[in-house]
Order: sequence, then structure tokens, then C-alpha cells
Amino acid sequence: MLGVYIHIPFCASKCFYCDFYSCIEKTNEQEYIDAVINEIISEADLLSTRGVDSIYIGGGTPSVINKENITKLLDVLRLFCADDTEITIEVNPESVTYDKLKAYLDAGVNRISIGLQSANDSTLKKIGRLASLKDFENAYNIAVEVGFKNISCDVIIGLPDETIDMFENTVNYLLRLEHITHISAYSLEVHENTKLDFLVNNNFVSLPTETTEREMKYLLDRKLEMAGFNRYEISNYAKDGYNSKHNLKYWNQQEYLGFGAAASSFVNSVRYTNVSDINKYVENINSGVSNKQDIEEMDKLDLIKEYIILKLRLRQGVNLLEFKTRFKQDMYELYKDAIDKLIKQGLIAKDEENIHLTYKGEDLANIVWQEFI
Repeated sequence: MLGVYIHIPFCASKCFYCDFYSCIEKTNEQEYIDAVINEIISEADLLSTRGVDSIYIGGGTPSVINKENITKLLDVLRLFCADDTEITIEVNPESVTYDKLKAYLDAGVNRISIGLQSANDSTLKKIGRLASLKDFENAYNIAVEVGFKNISCDVIIGLPDETIDMFENTVNYLLRLEHITHISAYSLEVHENTKLDFLVNNNFVSLPTETTEREMKYLLDRKLEMAGFNRYEISNYAKDGYNSKHNLKYWNQQEYLGFGAAASSFVNSVRYTNVSDINKYVENINSGVSNKQDIEEMDKLDLIKEYIILKLRLRQGVNLLEFKTRFKQDMYELYKDAIDKLIKQGLIAKDEENIHLTYKGEDLANIVWQEFI
């Protein structure tokens, strides 16, 4: 079955590290939502034939738009959904209200992802977050009160001027929240032309060293494992039964449709991305013009390379039988020299069933990827 991603590009403000397509103005919110609904309807044949078992509403900040528009989107998509479809929405703490979360739950949302990033207010200010820790606590408490049973939280490793003790404070804070079922912990990336790029390059803030960042990651792994969280992907941890179904579609190279400006899709071995401009996106939808760009028709070798890199992100790695069933080739025979080299370097391990990254390999994953590109 297909996954569905819906991009809501509106934000109350732009975080200093963010390079996702987003905008502050919401003057054309209704036009945009109507255009997304029309795009979904244009794919009705494919959606009804295949069915949908995961929906992810991301951004941007989906929780800044009118709650009725989230309901409208899901009313359309529900026509194609399986009974056990996982439906996730991202929210930022400062935009959460009881009425919004109750409307999401009533509309079918059964998983919520709340952006924390850090439990230290001084750090949150340095990265341009509007929310304070108190705002996060309020959002979390509302989610529990409304009745969400699957609550995910995002944190970032290696934030400006953070020490190991400060990061440990964030981890300890999360572990006190008994209703958190999933944690995504990504290493900070400084993208060109972001405000963080300006701040770092002009010495207004400093970033932790690679050694410090690695120690933060080790600390996180150790504490979450002791607390019953399984690290099922390089940057994602979940309690039993709460792995993200939608994100697993990406890492298992399964198919999905993206709707909205800048949304990406992967169907029938073709990848493409919608135009990254709200006004152009709406104009194209209303005119019957395709929004698809950066279209990449992937051949078998492209798919094999990408499959290996995506699967190696998962703790279990590449299952050799699944690889052979899918591609009609033996992975070890195809990449024997690269695999033997990486095993010797201690970056991957191989047994009768799987090839997977070692702990050292996770730290140096880019070196591993290069061997399969």
C-alpha cells in the first residue's frame, strides 16, 4: 500500500537551522489547501487501486493553519485508507491548543510529533524557536489529555553552545515523560543561506566538536536503551510497537505520494518533487499544469544502490534473502570487494541473514555509503 505525505509550508517563524520550503505569510492558506485536495483527487485512481496505510502531515508547521483544513484533507484521504492506517501530524508547541488536537484526533490522526529540539530555553532562543520548554510541556500535557496514545518527539544533537551536561538535561527530561513512545534525534546540519549558517560563520555561536557530539549520541543511546526504547534506525528510537510506519516506507524503499508544494514522491521507480513555490503550485493546479519537477526514472542499478543505503540506516540492515528476492541478484556477489573491505575496517558486519552497520559504521556512515554509490 502507498504512503502519503502532505506538505503544509506555513510557519509562524523560520527556525535558524531550517532549509525546508516554508513561508511566514498565510494569506493564501485556503487556496493552497483547496489545491492540495485537487491534487489528491487527481491521483484518485492510483490511491484507490493501491490503498493507503500511512499518512504524514509535515511542514512547515501544520498546526499553524486552521484545524478545519486538516479535517478537510483527511476527509478526502480517508476514502483510500486501510483500517489501521497510521496518520501523523507534526506540531510546534506554541501553536497547540486543546481544540486543535481534539479536532485532529476526531479527524483520524492517531500519531502526533511534537518538536522539542532542546529542553534548555537558552538553546531554543539561539536556534530561533518560538516555543519555550513550558510551551512544550503544555503541548505534551494537552496531547495526553485529548487522548493521543502515540506521541513522538524531535530533538537535535550538537546544537549551538550546548555542553554534554546540557544535552543530558534534555534526555533526562524526555525520560520523565511517560507517554512519549517515539524519539527522533538528528544531528544538527548547518545549511547554506540559513540564519544559523550566518551565525556560525561569523562566530556569534559555536558548535560542539565532533567528539562532543559523538559523546552526546552515545549518552542518548545508552539512556534510551535502558529506558526501553529500541533504536530501530540510526536516528530513531521507539518503544515496542511504536516504530514509525510512515518513515519505514522511506527506509524500506516502498512507494509513497507527496502532495503540496515541495512534496516528493516515489512511484513505479520514478522519483519527482513538486515545485517549491506556493503561488506557482496553486496556479498550476488550477490550470491543470503538472507541478512535477526533478523527475528521475531510476534503473535497476540506481534502485539497488539506493536500497542498500536506505536499508543500512536500519538497525537490522539489509536482509540478503529479501535483496535477492527483490532484485534477482546476490548482494554479496555483486559487492564482494566493497563488503569485505568494510568488514575489515569494522564498519559493517555480515552474518548468514543480514549485512548491517556496526556502531563504528554508524558514526562513519558516509564512508560506507560511498562504497555503494
